Amino acid sequence: MTFVGVLAAAVIVIVAIVAFRGTDDQQFIRSAADMEAFARTMRDGDRLGPRTVGGMDFEEVRRERGVVVFQQGEALASPYGYAWSPQGDPAPILEDMEWSEDHVDHYFEHLEGAFYSWQGRR
Repeated sequence: MTFVGVLAAAVIVIVAIVAFRGTDDQQFIRSAADMEAFARTMRDGDRLGPRTVGGMDFEEVRRERGVVVFQQGEALASPYGYAWSPQGDPAPILEDMEWSEDHVDHYFEHLEGAFYSWQGRR
């Protein structure tokens, strides 16, 4: 009987994770056009504080070397969010870029068009 309870709890957790991720993906899809339009208005070196773009909340939006990074938050002291990079893969573009006093390694995964998911690891 205990096994069934643990199994049921595991299934509920997995369903919740999938449902949450699906919601975040859907929100990004609905927001992508507004995020791109906003990114095009920014100049290199711009670093903007908390704001909502296309219905998504971001702690910071910044443009460096033509890449606009939309930081959603931090998990375990590692920032994450999305990147808009019309020049292609942003990894080589930002490879030697220092974002703060702490070194940040950037990891990107292509989503669609000029958008990538982004995670910075300290």
